[in-house]
Amino acid sequence: MKEYKVNSGYGWHAWFWVDKEEFPGEWKTGSLRYRVEKAVGRADDGKLFLMVWTNLDQHQHDGHKFTQVFYEIDESEYAEFLDRAIKQGELSPKDREHLIKRMKAPFIPPWNVHKAVVVYRDGRYTLGQRNDRPYLIANGKRLTLMCHPYEPCLYITDEDGCRTAVHYAFDPFDVLKAFSRGETITSITGREYDALDFCRVIEYAAGMAEIGINDAETVLGTDKKPGKDCKKG
Repeated sequence: MKEYKVNSGYGWHAWFWVDKEEFPGEWKTGSLRYRVEKAVGRADDGKLFLMVWTNLDQHQHDGHKFTQVFYEIDESEYAEFLDRAIKQGELSPKDREHLIKRMKAPFIPPWNVHKAVVVYRDGRYTLGQRNDRPYLIANGKRLTLMCHPYEPCLYITDEDGCRTAVHYAFDPFDVLKAFSRGETITSITGREYDALDFCRVIEYAAGMAEIGINDAETVLGTDKKPGKDCKKG
């Protein structure tokens, strides 16, 4: 594969951790094993790429530093990676079908991250972006939304600094872009959201240390909510 320069990742829905390897041996601290992880993403120019992320570099002495190399791939190679993930038990055939569908969707340039905008507002919720940060105001409480470009997680931070990781969720910029065009979004579980559904799921998850998107979506079918487990301190 040809090495590829990626300025930024786009559309986290194209991401899936396709391979993880652990090796014998540890750093001198005894706290971190060597490992290699591979993921697939989409760049700002619409091309698919493979990222190889590793701490296996013998010349590094800091166990918290990693190297990243990117390679351009095509759709058939991406499909092969998903098939491998199914064999490893990390992906279901239904999830594969969903990811392939999203991969084949028309490429739309990234959302303008510098634009201040409100894409949804009702009596309880305000969803928008200001100062380059997506946010949700839920019943008067402001929640900041972000997504790590190399992890399929949506991070929710409340006014007290409590952060929640919603695994296999959404890139908030993708969400704002879709709702601004009057479109819906679809989670990796296949569930379709409108703006109100998204706001309800975010409010439900906020304050928990971490939660999977499939568990967060239960709020759309039940009013029961588990206790919070993230405390200020």
